[in-house]
Amino acid sequence: MRYDVVIIGGAIVGSSIAYYLREEGFSGSIALVERDPQFAHAATTLSCASIRQQFSIPENIRLSQFTLKLFRRLTQEFGPDADIGFREGGYLILAGENGLPILKANHQTQLAEGADIVLEDAKALVRRFAWLSAEGITAGAYGRTGEGWFDAHAMLMLFRKALREKKIDFITADVTGIERQGDRVTGVSLDNGERLDAGIVVNAAGPNAGKVSAMAGLRLRGSTGSTSPA
Repeated sequence: MRYDVVIIGGAIVGSSIAYYLREEGFSGSIALVERDPQFAHAATTLSCASIRQQFSIPENIRLSQFTLKLFRRLTQEFGPDADIGFREGGYLILAGENGLPILKANHQTQLAEGADIVLEDAKALVRRFAWLSAEGITAGAYGRTGEGWFDAHAMLMLFRKALREKKIDFITADVTGIERQGDRVTGVSLDNGERLDAGIVVNAAGPNAGKVSAMAGLRLRGSTGSTSPA
């Protein structure tokens, strides 16, 4: 079987890619490959889904603003019953003395992109958030609007329902290999023995994106972080 586009990963990233390909007028064939059709183990379902505009580069801010516009016109896009429980509770990002220059620089970038973010000192933050201990805090950035949390699984289901009317082939399988010719990916192999030829392969495998890339001989740069109890 041959497709113009094969998307590996059918959760919110892969499904939204398929959705907007159609919305932008792409008429080619699209296959959406997902190994967990109930999304019981998907990061989309398991995540504490949130949206923010507090980023350090304009591109990320604009991506969030695009999504925010979708959230605010959800019923127009997906029907009168569309609801993802979106709550604009804001993000609060704190900094001590050492982190203050970065927080200020990011804030200027955010303001330039039209984000509704305020930068406040520790005293103002405590007045706003009575539960907050100001120990070690010099300032904080708070999103008054356009930031908050939502039900990502509900958002995914809206995309999936809409895709049923957009001529997308849903394939339940695990990708076991990626085929290349020179520097181009030409297809994928599935655990059911099938092979899908593809004009373009999109890696939307979330936490497994590194494993998928490795099948194509590509290595993604990773990042690590550490946490400790409060």
